[in-house]
Amino acid sequence: MRRRAGTAARLVVAFAVALAAAGCGSGGDGDGDGDGGTPTRSAAVLEPACPAPTAPPPQISADLINQRMATSKLPAWQAADIGASARLSDGRLVWVFGDTVRTSSFNPRIVANSMLISSGDCVSQVRTPGDGPVIPDVSNGVVLWPMSVVVLPPVGEAAGTDVQDVLVVLCARTQRGGSGGDLDFAFLGTSAAVFTVAGDGGVPQLQKVIEITPDDSAKDQVNWGAAATLHGDWYYAYGTRLPDEPGVFGRELYVARAPVDDPGNQDKWRFWDGSHWGKAQGDAVATLPAVGGVSQTLSVSHVDGQYVAVSKRDGDLGDFVYIWTAPTPAGPWTARQGVAAPSGVDTGELEYAPLAHPEVPLTDGRLLVSISRNTTDFQQLMDDPEVGRPVFVEVERP
Repeated sequence: MRRRAGTAARLVVAFAVALAAAGCGSGGDGDGDGDGGTPTRSAAVLEPACPAPTAPPPQISADLINQRMATSKLPAWQAADIGASARLSDGRLVWVFGDTVRTSSFNPRIVANSMLISSGDCVSQVRTPGDGPVIPDVSNGVVLWPMSVVVLPPVGEAAGTDVQDVLVVLCARTQRGGSGGDLDFAFLGTSAAVFTVAGDGGVPQLQKVIEITPDDSAKDQVNWGAAATLHGDWYYAYGTRLPDEPGVFGRELYVARAPVDDPGNQDKWRFWDGSHWGKAQGDAVATLPAVGGVSQTLSVSHVDGQYVAVSKRDGDLGDFVYIWTAPTPAGPWTARQGVAAPSGVDTGELEYAPLAHPEVPLTDGRLLVSISRNTTDFQQLMDDPEVGRPVFVEVERP
């Protein structure tokens, strides 16, 4: 436990560097400065351009979103999973996805991640030079799968510039296997991709990718960044851990926090040790046990005065979306079963990684949840990418 929680200490140090990189400015040139980050030259564009909304749409429902999803014709985004979301300060929504299928005019046909920006009825794809992933691969066979996204105000050198938002995407640094099988991959560690957005209607520009936790082959390490949220003066980062125990498929849940106005200051990070927010990373404890626990990736949000976690219970092999509620970001958590989401291990039609989107208010007042989908038939996915698009559902608001 002490070794794994110590991983969070390295997260803090690297996150400080990542936020400092947000001071690179709003343009597309991130040259790297020897701080251990990956230098990038990003000149992303939006196609089509989606202006900031001037008024909320007259009605929003999961059915309406699914209809628009089914008719999407974005060539660089035909299907993808995860779809963590956050609202930019100008009212637009940013969505970050994992493995993404494009039309046959792209080579490669699949990239490890993508980003969409939506505003009312308009949905735009973020296109990068060379039309690769919005967050470049680490190396051949090692990719970055987004897990969570938060929008921070400009801090450090970015304060007082034309930067309006700092977008932090925490990613699973993942080694793909050689077999091509659906489960042939391994979590190596966490990386942070830092984007800046300038002015109303600005394009997210990648400034830096920082390795937060070093490569580790241990299957039972904490996957930091599995969820992240902001509330009040605090930024909360969650981690999940799969213990090395036979027959256990759920994951433990951990949490750390830092002040929103100074998240890069490692001295201000605190870790939940079971009774209070302490400085000792080695004393961090799980706020949920693995038995009855969550999936690798989940969402945690502050909704109507309480903290709401959305995931599958006992991991993605479960068949239902679950909602956990708590009065504090560290629990105690109370579980409630939500809508059905069959794992599909027996049919080949997979449903996994449900995530809540409270920043999208529904007309009927319920909570919007997306469920990732995929198929074990790779050719079917290529022929009909719609089978790999998330489906949206509504659950009772906690």
